[in-house]
Amino acid sequence: MEPVSKIYFLNNPYPGGHKIVTFNWSGRIDEYGFIWFDFHLKTEDYYANDDHDNDEEDEDLSDWDSKGVWENYHTCTLSSTYWGEKRGIRINNPDEKLDFDAVVKNNLSSNDLPSEQHSDGDDLAFNIYLLGHDSCAGHEIRFLKTGNNQYDITWTGKIALTYAGDDEFSHEFKAEIFNAEFEGFHYPKTWSVEKAAEVFKAKLANFEYYEFVDLNPKSNKREYKLNKIKSITT
Repeated sequence: MEPVSKIYFLNNPYPGGHKIVTFNWSGRIDEYGFIWFDFHLKTEDYYANDDHDNDEEDEDLSDWDSKGVWENYHTCTLSSTYWGEKRGIRINNPDEKLDFDAVVKNNLSSNDLPSEQHSDGDDLAFNIYLLGHDSCAGHEIRFLKTGNNQYDITWTGKIALTYAGDDEFSHEFKAEIFNAEFEGFHYPKTWSVEKAAEVFKAKLANFEYYEFVDLNPKSNKREYKLNKIKSITT
């Protein structure tokens, strides 16, 4: 049986976690030559597999502990792309060519937990809709290769219920995604394919292991992304 991808919000009323119904993992290069990983995750309804009602729930429970509050917000979306902002985690050093296989052998960290010196919410790598539009930071993402271009991903991070006025990142989540496929690198729409090829060739190691793929082959509008076509064995 195929394992089920789930996200767990530690110590919330659903210890069995929540099934992930949508997961996308892609990359992009921006106009400055920085390369990013983007992730987009959406769950099923929080209460989808819950057989227990909450009619006698304690009214003094915190939002995090209350099934009734979770039910009010239905599902979670955790994303660097969904709301239009360009967020995500930068993965390249401008002075070096990016080696994709080397990147996914190491843990990715967002390094965006607010501190006394730094607390700008606009710098957070991801947005989250959880119990309203809340905040998340301190992400750690680990990859385990399972096939050609497929990986199991473990993603952890911290949550602040900012929608309810709480700025403390006192809650945690853990997502387990199985056999996720990297969907390729996007590039600015203002670039021609020729310019994209020139920039990617300068920024990516082993450029010969990539190919441009038409995003809309049935449309007259030509728009491409750069896909990884094979893994490099060392």
